[in-house]
Amino acid sequence: MPPDEGDNVTAHWFRRPQVLIAAGVFVLTLAVYGATLNSTTPFWDAGEFITTSHIVGVPHQPGTPLYVLMGRVFDVLLSGQPDITQPSLRTAWAVNFMSAFFSALAVTFIYLLIWELARRADPDSGWLAHAGGVVGALFLAFSETFWANAIEAEVYGLAAFMLALLAWLAVRWHDHRSEQGSNLLLLLMIYLLGLGVGFHLGTLLVYPGIFALIVVASRRRLPLLDLLLMSTGLALFLLSTTNVLPDAGLVALLIGYLVFVGVRAATGHRFALWGSALFFLGLTVHAMMMIRAGANPEPFINQTAPEDFRTLLSVIRREQYPPLNPFTRQAPLDWQFGYYYGFLFKQFYFLGPGHGLLMTVSTVLGPIFLALVGLLQGLRRLRPLVFVPLVGYLINGEMLTLYLNFTNHEVRDRDYFYFAAFMFAAVFIGLGASALLRYLAGPEGRSAAQMEKAGGEWRGTATLKAKPAVLAAGALLVVLPLLAIMPGSVKYFEHDNTKNYIAYDYAWNILAGCDRNAILFTNGDNDTFPIWYLQEVEKFRRDVTVVNLSLINLPWYIKQLKHNPENPLAMQRSDAEIDALRHRLYEDPKTGERQFIMIKDYVIHDIITANQGEKGRPHFFAVTIPQENMSRYYPNLQMEGMTYRLLDTPGPDNLPRTDPQAVLQNMLGVYRLGSVMDADDARRTDVYRAMAGLAGDGARRGFGREAGELSASELDSLARMLGTPRTDQYRVPNAVFLLGNYPAALNRAGYEFYVMASEAAATDQARYRELLASALAAFRASLAVTPFNEQALEFFPLLLVQAYQDEEARTFLSSLQGNVPVEIEERTVFNSIRGFVRGGVPELAVAWLNDRLAAQPERKFYHQVLFSVHQALGDVSQARAVMEAWQKQSGEQDADMVRGIEEMRQQAGSLEQDRIRQQVEEALGR
Repeated sequence: MPPDEGDNVTAHWFRRPQVLIAAGVFVLTLAVYGATLNSTTPFWDAGEFITTSHIVGVPHQPGTPLYVLMGRVFDVLLSGQPDITQPSLRTAWAVNFMSAFFSALAVTFIYLLIWELARRADPDSGWLAHAGGVVGALFLAFSETFWANAIEAEVYGLAAFMLALLAWLAVRWHDHRSEQGSNLLLLLMIYLLGLGVGFHLGTLLVYPGIFALIVVASRRRLPLLDLLLMSTGLALFLLSTTNVLPDAGLVALLIGYLVFVGVRAATGHRFALWGSALFFLGLTVHAMMMIRAGANPEPFINQTAPEDFRTLLSVIRREQYPPLNPFTRQAPLDWQFGYYYGFLFKQFYFLGPGHGLLMTVSTVLGPIFLALVGLLQGLRRLRPLVFVPLVGYLINGEMLTLYLNFTNHEVRDRDYFYFAAFMFAAVFIGLGASALLRYLAGPEGRSAAQMEKAGGEWRGTATLKAKPAVLAAGALLVVLPLLAIMPGSVKYFEHDNTKNYIAYDYAWNILAGCDRNAILFTNGDNDTFPIWYLQEVEKFRRDVTVVNLSLINLPWYIKQLKHNPENPLAMQRSDAEIDALRHRLYEDPKTGERQFIMIKDYVIHDIITANQGEKGRPHFFAVTIPQENMSRYYPNLQMEGMTYRLLDTPGPDNLPRTDPQAVLQNMLGVYRLGSVMDADDARRTDVYRAMAGLAGDGARRGFGREAGELSASELDSLARMLGTPRTDQYRVPNAVFLLGNYPAALNRAGYEFYVMASEAAATDQARYRELLASALAAFRASLAVTPFNEQALEFFPLLLVQAYQDEEARTFLSSLQGNVPVEIEERTVFNSIRGFVRGGVPELAVAWLNDRLAAQPERKFYHQVLFSVHQALGDVSQARAVMEAWQKQSGEQDADMVRGIEEMRQQAGSLEQDRIRQQVEEALGR
């Protein structure tokens, strides 16, 4: 039998083409991931994964213990600060890099998998199989979801590595299936399946494809009964991670399974026995969670506190996140599949901005076409090996869509759930590329399966001689996925997170606005996990106790807050009383009104009452909390930037107050805005500290209410230091939504200053001017952070005129055109012009409109507004001049203007009659 280049592991194996190409794919992929890697914590789960890796904690269900352990290894090796009691500024990069490393390994094994399959489809393909493998691997590497997961601390890159490795091992098993040691390879795969659950439960979903391959494979050493028995054991474990059956039923099935395994082993067939033992051995990595949960002191993040086996099982089962009933659709089925296929279609685009005709056509003619060719090639010439990627795709794509049962109002895009389906789709892209090149090279020969069936050996088949056209086509196909990383590529720009500190700064600012020893209520993942990272990894503001309202209904979390060894949270309830808390429906005996009271309602009230008074701990609510989640305290809140302060008394009309001075000093002095603005944060902070009397005083950082009050001119100077919004980073919709809290806070402060100025106008002109200047500083800062936001547009031009800054008002109104939608521009201009007239400066309105008409005489809107100004002033002649100018310009009369002139005439005539009547009456002495 001729030697197989893939099997020979003797000397100089590293010189073999597949090894060199695999190394090249790995290095290229890792280099791109490294060049686009998050430097710190992003939003969502990454902040929790980074923190738990650093402190070896227990993240949210299902716990991912192997991920945490591997993250700690990368943290120790790469962060430069293995001591968890000291601040570590490189841990985030180190754990993010772990995702990049394993994602690159996954891409490498996908190349090897495609190559193994392609050379079996066409044994004479030679380098064409390598080219197909590279094409498929690179399309995967630079696909939308896979790339995004590879550059931040997420489980999917490590899970993808395990899936790709197992799929590749399945093909290797098939080659050796008739040999004595082939079952050992299957046992290794079963052990890796158990171990892979520690990365992600979804790694088990590669097994159905492997099972299908083993079932239909001929001449295998493994008896079918042993395969079915072992597969039953894996199915029982998967079933145990759901709530489909009661525990008693699962135990009965497990006992029955073990009996069958024992009987089978007694007859000398020990495959299921060894397989079950190895799978369980892989699962033992989950014991880490019980060890850490039971430590004294327990880790800061110890979600669900799995100190015993029953609780550990609830973690693995994800009982905190029960699945939706797949038979009760949460959205129309066609919408759900459209949701999935929309993600699938966008994964592999390589031209255009991710939407539009260019992207659609190039994607259809490129990766989609190649995938269809690869599927056809696999079904024609790769049975039964094609079942590994095909079943893997169907299970992780269409079947998962049915099981996950997404609603049409998910809080975020759920594309990451389909990462495995996208990976197996890339396998077919690679197979299609190899097949297409082989078609171009000439008539196809026999496949490996055909040769084996005829009793021949496919490995020694002579390689076709490549034609120039085939070489050119191969080079073109390899270049296609590389276009996504070329300079100027939209896809590269959207995945380059090296300068993305948005989540980091956002969390830093929430903490920085709190007083010393404050209690901070947060909403969920986005405003909590980055804060946990800052507190536990970088050791920033550990004096603040964070209470996550998404977890506060859970007794284990409440007790962890109460018994935190470094910063315990005072509570009036005992642990037993906490465990006894339940949600209940309360009916007011006086009014009969019903209200559903949750555990968190009791606990929040307990925390607030127990920590006020003698404790004197201030309470803050993050602005990310929806109003309904803090409705009981909403009237007593005071906006101070990214947080509300809880006060003893409610605000006017039972609505929250705004402390505009605190908002501006936080936004312009305390907060870090370098992630969204191009200003020098360090210089602005130094200036602020000097103004606030904090310069040279290292003990006082200006957090909360520690700083002195700044004047309006000082606030304005800080606002002018903000610069312009950064354009060198891509902002995902979630980040855009959260960043909207910055201008919203500034606009509220500006409006509050404006109201206060209006109240002071009649009695204290000096204070009026000071407050008006502060309002302008707030709106100026708002427009710097988010140019032309609608809330600021409503007030800013009018305030400029009130402050006698007429020229800036004119310039600002002129800048609206082309920068905001036409309807917003026209509404802002009309309201501002009307304000100018009512404010006693109609000449400013007329001058600005005449300037605009000189530049754009064809624009009817300016004629209409100028006409309305003269109409308001009662100047018939000027109004008629505007009407005639428009008629001359357009060749038509405006009916509204004609009607307006007639109304002005009638009004003027009525006024003249009243004047004459008054004169007559005066002459008659009446």
